[in-house]
Amino acid sequence: MPAEIHETIRKMEGEAEKLIEKARTEARGILEDTNKKAREILSAELLVDKFKTERDRIVSGAQEEAEKRIEKSRKASAGIRSASSGKIDAFSRSMADQVRGIS
Repeated sequence: MPAEIHETIRKMEGEAEKLIEKARTEARGILEDTNKKAREILSAELLVDKFKTERDRIVSGAQEEAEKRIEKSRKASAGIRSASSGKIDAFSRSMADQVRGIS
């Protein structure tokens, strides 16, 4: 009877060792997959940072271009106002001369 118990315990220990080894193998596989995914995520973050830098550069360039165009438009608008003011003065003088009979 003690030999049977001893043999049963050995079988149980053998099965337990197999289960433990199987669990270790699965754990290693899970860890390898996790490490692989972590590396992919980290490399993806680097790409995102690269795109953010590129986006910031493009936005900055667009803002500079917009400021230049706004300034150019302001100057053109001031020129148009100045020219139209001179034309209005000339037209007013011409009309006054017409009314006075000076032509």
